[in-house]
Amino acid sequence: MYKLAKYIFALLFLLVIGCKTFGQGRPRVIFRRPPNFQQRVIRQQTGVSKVEAVRENYIGQRLNLTSDESQKFWPTYRRYQDALKEVRRKKRINNSSAQANGTDQIQKELFYESELVNIRKFYTDEFLKILPPDKVSEIFKSEREFTDELIKQLTERSVPVKN
Repeated sequence: MYKLAKYIFALLFLLVIGCKTFGQGRPRVIFRRPPNFQQRVIRQQTGVSKVEAVRENYIGQRLNLTSDESQKFWPTYRRYQDALKEVRRKKRINNSSAQANGTDQIQKELFYESELVNIRKFYTDEFLKILPPDKVSEIFKSEREFTDELIKQLTERSVPVKN
């Protein structure tokens, strides 16, 4: 009799617990937009990635541009970055394993390198029309510093910490 009461008590206990848990129902799934949702949508529409946005912010702080300089500089700088990005994309395709190795690939590699230099020369002249020479020099210095810092942080994040 004592064993039977024990099983009945355990069964009733499980039923009560089960009723309580199922009685609460499923939580409603509510779609909440993240706090910076509007900024992300604008960034996706304009095509500016996070890294590009941080780079522009870094260079802008280093150059200390006036509003007139800024208004003329940033569209030109974005065109400069797009031109560099396009040549680098072609260069990456040329160096992929899908391309045949040989003199043609070497010639294309040299051509793309010269294109990068020509783009820098052209946009240096364009920047000089907008900014004084010391600020134009600062553009290239700050780009290099930003890239070095970005590489440094990425390598620090990828290396596992040993205790």
